[in-house]
Amino acid sequence: MKLMMLYQEKFQDIQEFRDQYLAIRKVCNELDIRFGQCKEDVKAILAKQGITEPTTAQMKNAMDKVEEELHAIIFMYKTDKSRYGRIIEEKENDVLEGKDMFPKTVADACWVLG
Repeated sequence: MKLMMLYQEKFQDIQEFRDQYLAIRKVCNELDIRFGQCKEDVKAILAKQGITEPTTAQMKNAMDKVEEELHAIIFMYKTDKSRYGRIIEEKENDVLEGKDMFPKTVADACWVLG
């Protein structure tokens, strides 16, 4: 629940917020609370890559990748909108134009916002 209520404070540094976000995420992982773990969605993504009968390892890797990308998006939306709202809006517009420009990891999101 803490992760859902977490937002960057007005004067909080982006790296400090990243560390706070990742600490809560680690607790979620320890409690086996996972995000974006829909096997059917992951199978559809793999099918687009030509993998119609994924192995267990391929499924796990793909599910981990999807979860990491989801956390990058969640992290970006929890940042201070007065500082980073324009960047997020640009990324949303890129997606609408067919360019997948959202960061794929929380570290990448930090770099884009920093």
